[in-house]
This record gives sequence, structure tokens and C-alpha cells, in this order.
Amino acid sequence: MSMRMAIIIGAGQQRPLIDPLPLSGTQKSTATRYWLDQQDHNGAGRGYAPFVGLEYSVYRNVKSYGAAGDGSKDDTGALQNAMNDAGNGASRYKNEVSTRPALVFVPGGTYKITKKLDMRLNTILVGDPNDRPIFKPSSDFKDETLIDGEDYATQGTYGTTNFFTAIKNIVIDTTSLEKDRSTIALRWGIAQACHLTNIKIQMPNNSRGHTGIAMVQGSTIAVTDITIEGGAVGIKNGNQQVLFKNISFKYCTTALAQSGGFSAVLQGARIDTCAIGVDTTGAGQLGSLVILDSTSINSGPTVKFRDSSHDGGDRNEQIIIENLDFNGNNPIAIGADGSTKLANTNNVDTWIWGSVSPGTYQTGKTLTTDRSPRLLSNGKFFSMRQPTYQEYNNDKVVNVKAVKGFP
Repeated sequence: MSMRMAIIIGAGQQRPLIDPLPLSGTQKSTATRYWLDQQDHNGAGRGYAPFVGLEYSVYRNVKSYGAAGDGSKDDTGALQNAMNDAGNGASRYKNEVSTRPALVFVPGGTYKITKKLDMRLNTILVGDPNDRPIFKPSSDFKDETLIDGEDYATQGTYGTTNFFTAIKNIVIDTTSLEKDRSTIALRWGIAQACHLTNIKIQMPNNSRGHTGIAMVQGSTIAVTDITIEGGAVGIKNGNQQVLFKNISFKYCTTALAQSGGFSAVLQGARIDTCAIGVDTTGAGQLGSLVILDSTSINSGPTVKFRDSSHDGGDRNEQIIIENLDFNGNNPIAIGADGSTKLANTNNVDTWIWGSVSPGTYQTGKTLTTDRSPRLLSNGKFFSMRQPTYQEYNNDKVVNVKAVKGFP
């Protein structure tokens, strides 16, 4: 069945609109170039910054700033200039970024980075999903962080004012750096109206120093469709609240290190050959953790947590496991001292350690959760990847702002 598809492009953002009625000619195709870069970004349908004027360019391709993407030329300056450009020779760095949105497109290739890249507020960094660009540090890279998602302008607010920032469709590869040095592939201290999706992070195996995503501050809503391989820690999280959806961890020493925060949900995760799944025993105190519709294969315990049953007041470290497939020889849940809290079993329907209701604290309660079949797909709550429409050629995408007569 064919379908009509339109994508609204404006101010550096796009929203999919799908008409379920079949329309002859709107067939999926094998796209050779991502439609986003082929759209008219200069005409009536261009991104528009109303407080700046038509002369300001929302859309920018890093190749226009001199990026080579050949793996040998230093592309740091070109990438940073594409994010900083405010038009007329000005810079978005410390310069009213909220009125100057930017959609920065990165074609496929390998981009050599020699020093940290700084994201800006109100900026979407998007790669070609058909040929995801690789960001790779040079062997003499000196900074700790490769890409910093927190704008300098928000420093001092713990990431809670870092809005309208996104990274999509890229690969970050830190394997060129010594495996035990302190390295962060992506620092993601951001707030609402931000997203991180379709990212792959490749780190050295058996590392004692590399972290994939460091989210030690901020107020994130969701991180989705991420693949992380290698490294000491896949994700280090201390955000106020966050949904991790469809995250794949492989060969990480610790998949998710939870260093505080109010609540975290790990939905549809795959933990493969990791020493430990989720460790909440580090610095800080977690409010609650839900592990939902997830799988652990050939790994150590799925969760290591601090037993708060003897605490007074509002006891934190609430742990809920719902629908976990476990394939391994280790306990599923252990305490901070290594004691077994939930023994090995092939599947966990529902298991709770914490308050099931005000004043009722359970220390390892096993329950059965009744799920409506209408909400399920293959035994899990229905979920889908964020679409990119990468399978469509440009002539199948309509920018409704450029359609004659559209208000």
C-alpha cells in the first residue's frame, strides 16, 4: 500500500504527517541521497527565524563550511562554525541563541575531531540516516569530551535551561583513544524539548575509562534508539527524569550507571555481554528505576542497588522489573554488598523492591501484571523507532509551506 506523506519543515524542525488514504505514485524507493538535504532551503519553504529576518539561514550543510569528512582533514573548525554561524559574520556563541535556530546537516563520511565540539541551544545536528557520519577523535585528542551537548550559555543552571537541542543519525567512535584514559563520547546535560535518537557509540572493549553518554545533570525527557558498544560505562545518568527506550548495550563493563535522579525508565533495552546491567550504588541517590520489556543475554546481574528498606522517611531506591527475559547464570538483582535479591530465572513478570503503596514497603515482591493484548506487540508494549523517512526520495516529500495557496 502506498501512502501520502508530507513533512513540515520550519525553523529547523520537521514533523511527519501521514494520510492513511492510498495515493498512487507515493511508493517507497531506494533513496541514494537523504531528502532533507535536497529540499529547497532558500525559497518560500525555508526555515524562518521571525525575530532575525529572512537573511538568516536556519539550514546549513557542514560541507559548505569546509568540512571534508574524509577521515584525514581536521574538520573540527568547520563543524563548530556550522553550529556557531549567526549570519553576517556574527556567532551564535553567547549571542541570543534562542532567536537563531539552526538545523545542521552532516553528510556521510568520517569527520576527524581534534578538540571538543560544543553544541548550541536551539540546534539540531542531524546526519544522513542512509550513511550515518562518523565523528572520530584524532589520536592526539586532548579533551575529555568529544561532543558537549550543553551550551555554554546555560552553565550554572545544571542543564535545566538547555532547551531545543537534538542530535540524530550519527556515529561517535572513540576507539582511536587509549582505552583506559578518561573519555566521554557525548556529554548530554540538557532539558526538555530535546532529543537524542538513532545514535551509535563505539568504544574500546575492556575499557576502564570510556563513557558513552554522560548525563550527570539536566532534565531530559527521552533518549531513544541508541546502540552502545564497548567502554567502561555505556550511559552515566543523574538526570531528574528520563525514559531510555530501545537502547542496546554490548561489551560494556556497566551498561547504565545511575548516579541519582528522581526517576528512570529503561524500556526495550538489550543488555548483551556486560558485566552488570544497571548499577545504582554510585554517588547520589536514585528515586525509582523501572526496567520494562527488556532482555539480558550472557551478562552479569541486571541490577545492583542499595537496599533502602532500613531508611527512614521517604525511602528511595525503588526498583521495579517488569517483563525481563534473562539468559545467564548470575542472579538478576543484587544488593550493594553483592547479596542476591532476585535469583536467576528465565523470565520475570513483575518484581518490586520498594514502596508498592504509601506505607507498604516490599523487599522483593513477585507479582503478575495483567496486560491488555491490544497494547502489546510480540509480548511487549507497542513501541516504534522514530521515523526518518530515509527510504523516500526527495520527489516523494512535500514541504507544505512551499505549496501554493497553503496559508
